[in-house]
Amino acid sequence: MKIQFSSISDMVIRQADAREDRPVIRFYDRDISYRELERKSAAVAAGLGSLGVKKGDRVCILMENSPEYYFAYLGIIRLGAIAGPVNCWWQTKEIEYLFRDSGAIAVIFDSAYRAHVETIRGQAPALKHLIERGGDGAFISFEEMTVKDTSPPTVEISMDDISTIVYTSGTTGNPKGVLLTHGNILTNSFQAGMLANIRENDVVMCFLPLFHVNGLVITGTAPMCAGAQIVLRKGFSAGEFWECVSKYRVTIFSGVPTVYQILLNTPGSEKADVSSLRYGVCGAAPMPVETIRKFEEMFNMIIIEGYGLTEATAGATANPINGVRKIGSIGIPFADSEVRLFDDDDREVPRGEVGEIVIRGGNVMKGYFNKPEETEKTLRGGWLHTGDMAYADEDGYFFIVDRKKEMIIRGGENIYPKELEEIMYGHPKVQEVAVVGMKDEIYGEEVMACVVTRQGETIDTEEFRSWCRENMASYKVPKYVSIRQQLPKNILGKILKKELKSQLKAEGMQA
Repeated sequence: MKIQFSSISDMVIRQADAREDRPVIRFYDRDISYRELERKSAAVAAGLGSLGVKKGDRVCILMENSPEYYFAYLGIIRLGAIAGPVNCWWQTKEIEYLFRDSGAIAVIFDSAYRAHVETIRGQAPALKHLIERGGDGAFISFEEMTVKDTSPPTVEISMDDISTIVYTSGTTGNPKGVLLTHGNILTNSFQAGMLANIRENDVVMCFLPLFHVNGLVITGTAPMCAGAQIVLRKGFSAGEFWECVSKYRVTIFSGVPTVYQILLNTPGSEKADVSSLRYGVCGAAPMPVETIRKFEEMFNMIIIEGYGLTEATAGATANPINGVRKIGSIGIPFADSEVRLFDDDDREVPRGEVGEIVIRGGNVMKGYFNKPEETEKTLRGGWLHTGDMAYADEDGYFFIVDRKKEMIIRGGENIYPKELEEIMYGHPKVQEVAVVGMKDEIYGEEVMACVVTRQGETIDTEEFRSWCRENMASYKVPKYVSIRQQLPKNILGKILKKELKSQLKAEGMQA
């Protein structure tokens, strides 16, 4: 696989030279050309450079989907600095941890998130520069930065230089900063483009958040590398989805299983004009086979199931668009990427047997930020150890049978119970708590919190959920709360979640 660009910035510059005024981003009533994208991101780079931001510095982005998000992201990395997308759904304490851990010296943020930034600024010692979009002049104006016609500093950037730090929750409870190089993102963009056969005349819809690697890479840099167009939306809306497909003649979109489920249940969807669509991509969580069959039958299009993780940039395997598709499988490895299955001793298992998915290739992260032990453990032997369990059939197609211990996937969002449990233990009335996933028709899984109260205390379930809402992102708040006398444990006092799930099932709950 040949990558004709030397960095993400080089890709943007060369595409602007080749395509000039051709739209690259179509955002409601705005069209952004390849040339404007290059000029605006160059202006951001120049502005950041004038503040003293330099190669290797971390600059966070706390913004909703918009063309300005791309201006910020591409401007940061043009300086050789490292862009840090921030999950807009996180609460202040979660964001504060990210700022402190990354040592970010600047943040570009939408005014809607000013309260977060004002609270955090005194708690993140490295944070010097606050750049606001849509503000009142209290902070550095992002708008003024983007209109200045100033050339950015010339910075030598290689494929091995870090471009992006993406925080993903870890089983230890604290989020980890995944370090992705220019080469990682370009490699994965070309891999996705080859497998999906993304062409210059394609129109790719992006409604997934740009702070997620799926949105940023699969429906972002991958179409840019191909010279295609991106129809960008603030988020997913079932009401406008089909109208958008028809208006812009969308050919490709990427969604999580929840999106497909909602579209199936949206009245009038069956009458939608889908003649332009070539296929939809589904990732982030397993999709029920029946949902795939119903969707393909109703809309006369194919769904490409894939598999990936932030540590592999975005995607790692998928069913080929022009080859054999096996519904229920996560497909075959991307081009120039190796995927194998290892046992507990890191030996490859025979075909048909279950093993841990391990990955090697140009899409594998450089490591975790400031976590050498975690990096060594995850990248041992030169392979990315995912923690996901699968088997391969006789044709080399992979089928996931289990996933990272205890992880809950709600609507495509990864939720790690230990992280939530540590927060919940901060409730003054909680003695013990165990978080597990419950099956859900729409979101795939919902969060269940099983709580044992301190002696003599009682907890109202709605009061507890309200408390959780104040201390964690909304998608992490438990839908179900079970107040229990005790939790099953082994002789060492470890909570046995497998047994707990069995108890819940016996009580009529589908854990």
